[in-house]
Amino acid sequence: MHSADPATFSDDDSPMDIEAGARRRKKLMTEPTLPIYLKFTEVKYRVAAKGSSREILGGISGSASPGEVLALMGPSGSGKTTLLSILGGRAGGGAVEGCVSYNDEPYGKSLKRRIGFVTQDDVLFTHLTVKETLTYAALLRLPRTMTRQQKRERAMDIIYELGLERCQDTMIGGSFVRGVSGGERKRVCIGNEILINPSLLFLDEPTSGLDSTTALRIIQLLHDIAEDGKTVITTIHQPSSRLFHKFDKLILLGKGSLLYFGKASEAMPYFQSIGCTPFIAMNPAEFLLDLANGNTNDVSVPSELDDKVHMENHTLENNSKTDYRPSAQDVHEYLVDAYETRVAFKEKKKLLAPLPISDDLKVTITSSKREWGTSWWQQYSILFCRGIKERRHDYLSWMRITQVIATSIILGLLWWHSDPSTLKGLEDQAGLLFFIAVFWGFFLVFTAIFTFPQERAMLNKERAVDMYKLSAYFLARTTSDLPLDLFLPVIFMVIVYFFFRDCA
Repeated sequence: MHSADPATFSDDDSPMDIEAGARRRKKLMTEPTLPIYLKFTEVKYRVAAKGSSREILGGISGSASPGEVLALMGPSGSGKTTLLSILGGRAGGGAVEGCVSYNDEPYGKSLKRRIGFVTQDDVLFTHLTVKETLTYAALLRLPRTMTRQQKRERAMDIIYELGLERCQDTMIGGSFVRGVSGGERKRVCIGNEILINPSLLFLDEPTSGLDSTTALRIIQLLHDIAEDGKTVITTIHQPSSRLFHKFDKLILLGKGSLLYFGKASEAMPYFQSIGCTPFIAMNPAEFLLDLANGNTNDVSVPSELDDKVHMENHTLENNSKTDYRPSAQDVHEYLVDAYETRVAFKEKKKLLAPLPISDDLKVTITSSKREWGTSWWQQYSILFCRGIKERRHDYLSWMRITQVIATSIILGLLWWHSDPSTLKGLEDQAGLLFFIAVFWGFFLVFTAIFTFPQERAMLNKERAVDMYKLSAYFLARTTSDLPLDLFLPVIFMVIVYFFFRDCA
């Protein structure tokens, strides 16, 4: 691996930074990775829809080996994300058929700690820095055999590995908070997953919303990760020509059907062999997506398909036209049939062959024991500290502090000099107490209402990889709010008391 890989480091990195990063990368890359061979045959997926079932995937087969990058490509709605979720053990509520094996063994709970899954949306805490995000992930996910110092060092290794050293103290940011760039945010998401040195890494459209140069760096990073013996599977929507040639294998989907599986470099020759050749020089990915969509405007039509279209049109009353183009459905059916007759049998035969791996490796994969990286108390303490750091910015924002101080001063002025020795004064102060109770009741209720929905995506993501127990999260979440929930009411009551301290 080159020490100054432009795909991993930013353009303004100094030679010293690059050299330091290269040393860190070399250290990380020498760690052994448990090899996992992924195979799946005749994978089908159905969901219930208005009293019937709708087929999302119709018999998808393929494989990916350690050291390879498998790209799942297809138009929107073709089933890429669904297939990725099934392979990653995250299938939804639909019915899954077919066989998915990991080293010729079915999915087991122990695989959760061998799999990294990067979702399409960057699910990160807005107010944590890059370093804090990766450090907390390392403390929670890495095994108990490592000390806290070793886990922190591992997080720093990942920061240098991904070229994030310049922004390690920058907040992640979000819609209303300025933070790191989109490419850096995506690299942080990848860093969260490769912390545990996974054998399988799944990514859902990692280049979405990124410019071509940043997207190339992300794909080059995935290629480097695969070179360390990891199996990388990613969905991709419309890659550039440079990105396309970075993939080792390709699965092309169209309407939930398999149109091609094989080496990415052999995709164009295959489609040319079945009569689909572009008229002009085109990006291979763009050409394949046009075919998957049934668009043949810039593509030669195979003679078999052309004859079929002419025969169908000659049966219609209006047969005066001489230039017929096949419909999208006709193109789709032709591509599915061509793959089934020319390639599918040979590929399925390869998938059925047993892998030459040891029984010890299979036992490691099939273990049903649930593994936790830390004890319950450690999970609680780490989540407590993380909660304080993340939510202090919202709770202690100048807008909230100003709102509380202004409200307390206004109340103090309105009820100033009320005499509790008279009935009218007692009624006034009873009204003040009622207002304070209602104000803080609704203030904290609305805070709680908006808190858990905002963290739901993060909770689902972290619980999917057994990062911590739900009880530890809930208790840490509740207790970490107490100091913050008490701070503003104390300020409020001190100011109100200042106005009423002389009333007796």
